[in-house]
Amino acid sequence: MATTALQEPLVELPSEHAPVHSQTIKSYMHFLARNKLYETEKPYGVRYKPDEDIPQTNIILEKHTISVDSIRNGDTFRLNECGFERIDFPSKMSYDDFWNHETIQAVYLGEVKRTLKKRLGAKFVHILDYTVRKRDRTFPVSTGEEYDYDQPTSMAHIDFTVREGERMIKVLFGDRADEVLKGHWQIINLWKPIKGPLNDWPLAICDSRTVNWQTDITPGDVVFDDFVTENIQVLYNSAHKWYYLPNHDVSEALIFKSADSKHSIAPAAPHAGCPNPNTSPGECRESLDCRCLVFFADLPKYPPIVGDVFKPHI
Repeated sequence: MATTALQEPLVELPSEHAPVHSQTIKSYMHFLARNKLYETEKPYGVRYKPDEDIPQTNIILEKHTISVDSIRNGDTFRLNECGFERIDFPSKMSYDDFWNHETIQAVYLGEVKRTLKKRLGAKFVHILDYTVRKRDRTFPVSTGEEYDYDQPTSMAHIDFTVREGERMIKVLFGDRADEVLKGHWQIINLWKPIKGPLNDWPLAICDSRTVNWQTDITPGDVVFDDFVTENIQVLYNSAHKWYYLPNHDVSEALIFKSADSKHSIAPAAPHAGCPNPNTSPGECRESLDCRCLVFFADLPKYPPIVGDVFKPHI
């Protein structure tokens, strides 16, 4: 499903004149406004043209300048401590393979499952969906037309709530969902470039330990024509610490939490794309984000999948 950019001019951001691999960049991101409206209304966005005379969204955005530090600067980031980590992720896929829907399903999704099972000690992994993005050279300047491919998302968010994860598990496993829900599960995103090294519009991820989970987030609805999914909107806090992976190679991936059924100091990781002032001329981000349900219950055999939550798309 192609997306349309926000109506805003391209912003030229100052360079720090430091090596790309080690520097902190100055960028910007959009956040849900701290507005009294959300004391009585839940944030929502409709992904189709409503038949009735209702607004397509009630989301009010605030744009903030942020500092984004390099993950390569020597700090150790771990999934269950800060909500994300960098992993080695070589793939048999060629560049052209990533533009073939059947090859992604036949080869790449299996690589993702095996990698997450081994890395996290999971018993079962189910791919929810994936999205291939290719930044248009005009983005983020809106042309008023839909793009050929999905574009970077510049609004800080978390893809799912725990409640939404439970709903999806019930749809997937039907009458046997309780067997799975008794055990520990997580929703994990695996994000990587398909052309690199990537610096253009990198994925910025927030250290979960810097988020106030009582005041910095609120659930929101994403409304499609046949179902509703619940995500988390993020409100700006100057205490947030943001990170990215400069010179992101195609053999590397970022994994991060979108939900965790167990209490954790890192329940999820807010994230969004952000412009990088050190992008090489002509570089346009091409990336793939894969969203996965990861299960840890030690069952003799996991129940069969009987329901479709939503289908993968390019």
